[in-house]
Amino acid sequence: METKIALVVDDSSLARMMVRKIFETHFRDWSLVEARDAGEALQRFEEMTLHLALVDFNMPGMNGLDLAEKMRGKHPGLPVHLVTANIQESMRERCEVAGIGFIEKPVDPGKLGVIMAGLAVTSYADRS
Repeated sequence: METKIALVVDDSSLARMMVRKIFETHFRDWSLVEARDAGEALQRFEEMTLHLALVDFNMPGMNGLDLAEKMRGKHPGLPVHLVTANIQESMRERCEVAGIGFIEKPVDPGKLGVIMAGLAVTSYADRS
């Protein structure tokens, strides 16, 4: 079976470390790839087939919502979730309109597990 790959994009090394710990503890069958910003994320996105992207909203340069929309524009089947401490209803609505999931910071392992359990095991590359 193909190893599933998740990309976490966050300019905070602490936030990336917290997500990494969640994956190491709860989702050991997944491989986690990290990026510090949108540019690095887009490079990773082009280099490999992803099964999930967790993208911080507030980053220098391109914000996470713009990054998520760009990724979904190239591969509409890729599950992308915006990870943010901005829990305003308007932010949730923007995500919903864009077809992007919404995860509150700090990331809760149980809530992430529900999201991951709902993912198909095929990658966006396998979808037409």
